Amino acid sequence: MSFVGRENETKKIIRTLEKGNNVILMGKYGMGRTTLIKHIANITQDGWRFVFTDFSQTPGNVCQELLKALIPKKRYGKDRKQRRYKSGRFLIANIDGKDKRKHGIVLDNIAKLTRPKLAFIRYLAWEKRFQFIAIAEMFLPEDDLFLLRAELMPADVITLPHLPEKDAREFFRTVSNKRGFEWSEEYIQMLAETTKGYPLGMKETVERESARRMKAGNAFC
Repeated sequence: MSFVGRENETKKIIRTLEKGNNVILMGKYGMGRTTLIKHIANITQDGWRFVFTDFSQTPGNVCQELLKALIPKKRYGKDRKQRRYKSGRFLIANIDGKDKRKHGIVLDNIAKLTRPKLAFIRYLAWEKRFQFIAIAEMFLPEDDLFLLRAELMPADVITLPHLPEKDAREFFRTVSNKRGFEWSEEYIQMLAETTKGYPLGMKETVERESARRMKAGNAFC
């Protein structure tokens, strides 16, 4: 799927990271938070290495994800999967790999924070080897958001709004050109107005059109 728009948010997040601050990215489901961070990871890959992890899992599972991504298997042997949580956490916090890029950990899908999860964040953040992007749900309890900010201090909270209409039009125009939909400007305008700049709705609109055309094509085979 094509990535368009979010220039202001992209610049703001990169500037925040360059200042040495962490980022807490909020927005309702389907707003494209993870997609935006993946886009930033792609355009900054010469200077940054971002590791994505699903923070809806237990700290133990998150720890194993990070070990797998950050530490070469040949270095710590085949027993890495069986490595205990505390020793694995220590290895991550004290990583001294050959990759000289700045390292960022993306904590995705934060809907609720338990004491063990907060302790895990605190442990990794304390060493200052990583910067963090925490992708939080809008329904994250206010007390949890306060504690998250405290553990990641200094941290900027950025909330993703709907895309501006001009960006929605550009998205549909780009998709139309790439996929040969041949949508008219009037139809593109109608789609932009109908989806109201909601990224998930825009994506679903394109997927429905692709499925419709595929079905129509099969009917003539």
